[in-house]
Amino acid sequence: MDSFWGNFIIEIGLFTFLGVLYYFYQKRKIIKFEENKGPMVMGYILHACLAERGESPHAELDAIIEAIDEYLHNRTPHPPTALLKHFASSEKCSPELKAVIEQAFLELA
Repeated sequence: MDSFWGNFIIEIGLFTFLGVLYYFYQKRKIIKFEENKGPMVMGYILHACLAERGESPHAELDAIIEAIDEYLHNRTPHPPTALLKHFASSEKCSPELKAVIEQAFLELA
C-alpha cells in the first residue's frame, strides 16, 4: 500500500510540473502573438490596398501603400493609423477596403 501512495504522489508532482511548463509555454506564445499583431494586421491592410489598386495608379492608395511598407520594414516606428483613418472616411475609399480597414482597427484595439 505504501508504494501505491508513493507512486501516486510522484505522478501528481510530475503532472503538476508538466502543467506549469505548458502554462508558461502558452503564455509566451500569446505574448509573442500580441507583439506581432500590429505588423500582421498592417500586412493584411497592405494586401487589401494592393488588390484594390490593381495595375492602375491611384495617388491616395500609393501613399498609403508606401507608408504601410515603410512601417513593415521598420523605417518608421508607428503605423500610419491617421492616414488610414483619413482615407477610410474619404469618398475615394471603396466600401470593401473601408470595411477591411475598420475591421483591422477593431482587431488592434
